[in-house]
Amino acid sequence: MAVDNNLKDKGYLLFCGWGKILAHLKKQFDQWAVEKLAECGYKGFKMAYMPVIMNIDLNGTNNNDLAKRSKVSKQAMSKVVKELQQSGYISSKTDTNDKRSVIFTLTKKGKDFIMCARACVNEIMSEYRKEFGKKNYDDLLYKLVSIIEYNDKRLNG
Repeated sequence: MAVDNNLKDKGYLLFCGWGKILAHLKKQFDQWAVEKLAECGYKGFKMAYMPVIMNIDLNGTNNNDLAKRSKVSKQAMSKVVKELQQSGYISSKTDTNDKRSVIFTLTKKGKDFIMCARACVNEIMSEYRKEFGKKNYDDLLYKLVSIIEYNDKRLNG
């Protein structure tokens, strides 16, 4: 019985349900983003594409760097870049410096998409700042970035 009460306790969720909170927030954000992107004309865009497309530099990014930045396996990235190419968001060419490497670049459609996605994120961030206060929201962002940096240091030495 004590375990059941503990599992229902909102305080427990708040202080011990870190993964659950993050997962729920991620689902909410993904749902919101898919709807906003569809409003901009990007129906069918999969959120799984985001880590890849958002890590392509303006002058292009090679496949090895893109996989590292995206934090996805080369196999998963291969599938995503193939779909992004078929959808017209990115193009690829062989790296002139290393024939084993591929350079991915954004097409006009890809650049337009990035601009739309950034505008959408700025919109929700403005909404959150208005709802929760600029200082509170910005403090939260800084704290979350600090947690990411701490974990990166701890996990990657």
